[in-house]
Amino acid sequence: MVEAVSSLKCPECGSSRLFKAGLRYLSNGETVQRWLCRSCGYRFSENSRKNINSHSVIGKGSQICAQVAKNLETQTIEKVCAGDGNLLNYAWLLKKKRGSADNTVNLRVSTLRLLQKKGVDLNNPESFETFIATEDLTKARKWQFVSCYRSYTKIMKIPWEPINVKYEPKEPFLPTHEEMNQLIGAASKRLAAFLQTALTTGARVGELCKLKWIDIDAEKNTVSINDAEKGSKNRTIKVPQKTIAMLTSLKKKHPIYVFNTKPCNVRVIFQNLRKRLAHTQSNPRFLQIHLHTFRHFYATEALRNTKNLSYVKYALGHKSITNTERYTHLVEFGNDKYYSAVATTVEEGRKLAEDGWTYFQEFEGVKVFRKPR
Repeated sequence: MVEAVSSLKCPECGSSRLFKAGLRYLSNGETVQRWLCRSCGYRFSENSRKNINSHSVIGKGSQICAQVAKNLETQTIEKVCAGDGNLLNYAWLLKKKRGSADNTVNLRVSTLRLLQKKGVDLNNPESFETFIATEDLTKARKWQFVSCYRSYTKIMKIPWEPINVKYEPKEPFLPTHEEMNQLIGAASKRLAAFLQTALTTGARVGELCKLKWIDIDAEKNTVSINDAEKGSKNRTIKVPQKTIAMLTSLKKKHPIYVFNTKPCNVRVIFQNLRKRLAHTQSNPRFLQIHLHTFRHFYATEALRNTKNLSYVKYALGHKSITNTERYTHLVEFGNDKYYSAVATTVEEGRKLAEDGWTYFQEFEGVKVFRKPR
């Protein structure tokens, strides 16, 4: 039975429409009440019961000794590995020696744990190959299993000749400009700024979670991605004035990081948002939009507007042009349809430029702008 509470407010959107969402059990035996915001879907712990292990306390700049931080990492990894010594050793080697992100470690270990539950002996490649050959799996799922097991055998030095799985990923779903604007408009202030930045930089979720205040240049209207993921290159992207305004208007909850959150938290809030919009707008297409869709959307728009594959490669941080070329067939250069608008004053032209309109041509002293449909 849930209860509404008016004395607390959501730290994400400020709403007081809160419900109890279970208890969080600490290692010392104490419990912390968890709350769910019915407005934005954000989950958080009661402020009066936060302790040193709380992510929110760490986010406010508290100084925590290295030993406590190491214990926090150990508890997280041990929980994912469920006490399995081999998996625990694999996870630590993957994180410490290979430098893999926490999300990558958790995903691979969770996949290997699933294989164990299916009866696979991870130290016996024949057991894994029997599972792959007899289990009814989609090509995507089979490719994921093989990819994770290849990583496990390589790090744990188990001799195995990897299975060749032919898998072609699905074409990325591309929403309309109106649908993207509706998502941003319906989000809370902080999430809206996050989505607007993703839309105009093409950065990955993890890269934006590490975005720092010093990475934002309000004078040059640029955002720098200095913590690139998946082996990508760092880069500096020119963004509209609207993006800079939304970022600089945010309350500085952390002295270093702009958003100071984890990718998994952003995904949960975003999934609640798109589900709500799909219901209120009677548009199931919203359910096909993921946070990574913003990167696909940016890539196709940048390629359509600039027609410069090298620039798009730089903007996305790709090291190989092959990764960028996957977007070329998604753009119809010859059959583009546009909205048009005119500006007769400097102020009108400035507003159109801030809203993403591109200058096209001048007729009889009137400047014409256009934007793809």
